[in-house]
Amino acid sequence: MQSFMARLLPFIFLGILLVLVVVGVILFSYLLLFGAMVGLILFGVAWIKGLFSRNKQKYPAAYHKKQGRIIDHDRR
Repeated sequence: MQSFMARLLPFIFLGILLVLVVVGVILFSYLLLFGAMVGLILFGVAWIKGLFSRNKQKYPAAYHKKQGRIIDHDRR
């Protein structure tokens, strides 16, 4: 009986490991799906906000010329 259990024990551990891997993949897929839904909702909110706020500013801030002084220095 003891030699039978000694031969069967690695297969039991492999079965438990296989179940844990399958459960982990399923949990990861749910997490990925939930993250995609939250990202899609945030993107939709930002897109709608951009539609309504686009008319207030004709040119984005990236196109405005920056004012100020540029100080160059040498690195030694």
